[in-house]
Amino acid sequence: MKSREQLQEIAESALRAVQGDQVEVGLDVTEMGVTRFANSGIHQNIARETEEFRGRVILGKQIGGISVVSLDKDRVSEGMRAAHELAKHQRDDPDFKSLPESVPVEHIDRVATVTPEERAQCVQDIVKVARGNNLTAAGVIYTIDTTAEIMNSLGANSFGRTSYAHVDATLMTDNSSGFTTATAKDFSAFDGRALAETASEKAILSRDPVEIPPGKYLTLLEPPAVAELLAFLNYIGFGARAFQEGSSFMSGKIGKRITGDKITVVDDVNHPDTLGFRFDAEGVPTNEVTLIEKGTARNVVYDSYYAHKEGKPSTGHAIEQPNPYGPYARNLRLLPGESTREDMLASIDKGILITRLWYTRLVDPDKTLVTGMTRDGTFLVENGKISKGIKNMRYTANILETLANAIMISGEQSLQWFGGSIVPSLLVRDFNFTGKTEY
Repeated sequence: MKSREQLQEIAESALRAVQGDQVEVGLDVTEMGVTRFANSGIHQNIARETEEFRGRVILGKQIGGISVVSLDKDRVSEGMRAAHELAKHQRDDPDFKSLPESVPVEHIDRVATVTPEERAQCVQDIVKVARGNNLTAAGVIYTIDTTAEIMNSLGANSFGRTSYAHVDATLMTDNSSGFTTATAKDFSAFDGRALAETASEKAILSRDPVEIPPGKYLTLLEPPAVAELLAFLNYIGFGARAFQEGSSFMSGKIGKRITGDKITVVDDVNHPDTLGFRFDAEGVPTNEVTLIEKGTARNVVYDSYYAHKEGKPSTGHAIEQPNPYGPYARNLRLLPGESTREDMLASIDKGILITRLWYTRLVDPDKTLVTGMTRDGTFLVENGKISKGIKNMRYTANILETLANAIMISGEQSLQWFGGSIVPSLLVRDFNFTGKTEY
């Protein structure tokens, strides 16, 4: 992987390659290791390094942007000249004010190289548990090291390097399955055997699932399910673009109650488990932002473009340009409650436990309405205990209403790969199941 000095040299060369009123460059280098397994055996092992360069050239209020999948100096310079040419042929953007002037930011985490053999050992630990319980294992392990340099002609100069790892594992019988997942900055934190034991228990408990009718049920949503709902909420409403266009559920609602008073959502860049860098794609330091506080809408996140439109400072939530989405909250955290999983189960006379959601799709952004399926561990809970597995169900849910219906929140949280959020489990009233499946 290229050193900081090498990346800065490329960035400085790119800034010099063209004459513009303002110029911005971003460089990313990612080393990824992937191990996939199915039928209790490894079937794919990949190691690859990718390089990407992005550039923006501003001429007055005309903006040209390019992306090059290379950090070769000649290709980078050629790309910057192309961005300059594009800018000359763009219409003025009347809302553009300026690229951000930002203090330099450095964010370097400890990066430990993970070998294919280490990933294989984790798979072996999972498979041993599966075979010991007459189950079949499938899943994937990712290990990712990423380095970024952001620089612009107004003095921004931010550099970061970080790593993280992720494991998904599904253990299966002939008619049931159980899922487990873990994401962390440090691969050595993973215990393949413990992860497999969780998935194994779910697969065995859900064997020979029964069918129950659709309807509204008291439902325990485990962290992977909560993270998926929160990711969709983020996508449709926590950014300033949707807010300013009036399409966000936050539009016109700042200071007003939008969900239950047990719910506080923060973009928490300072949490020790947060993935990614403490600066955004414009090199601006990322601020902690309270989005929903005890059910009340408080803030959305900004990049420099949308912040200038309201005369506000950027909160440091730009994503790579060009993009059609605007700023994005990258470090969501749904604050925990005080309940244990045992407390939550014990409070259910009759209800459902969902391990995770699958094939979730947006139905109506204005109503925060989504639909999808349950998968890999859906259970009937009776008299405070898991009684049997049930066939997967289709759900259709208003996300804000679901959060408003939360009656218990776990004190324990976990970092989830989907959306990169840190979330607890939720016990919610009247989770709406609208269909059933045959498996």
